[in-house]
Amino acid sequence: MKKYFLAKVQFTHADEKSGKIKKVIVQYLVDAMSCTEAEARITKYLGGIMDFEVKSVSESIIADVISA
Repeated sequence: MKKYFLAKVQFTHADEKSGKIKKVIVQYLVDAMSCTEAEARITKYLGGIMDFEVKSVSESIIADVISA
């Protein structure tokens, strides 16, 4: 049975209008067998994009993802 984990990732970026640095938290749903594996997968996925910090990883109650 598949397991899904919710990874909360914090990005910092400069606001285009004001130039101020803003922190934004984005959530990702990760298919993995453990929290450690989910964190490793999200780190690999986002690795070269920009500076980020994985704030938390927790097991999701989602049973399955259905796509057409």
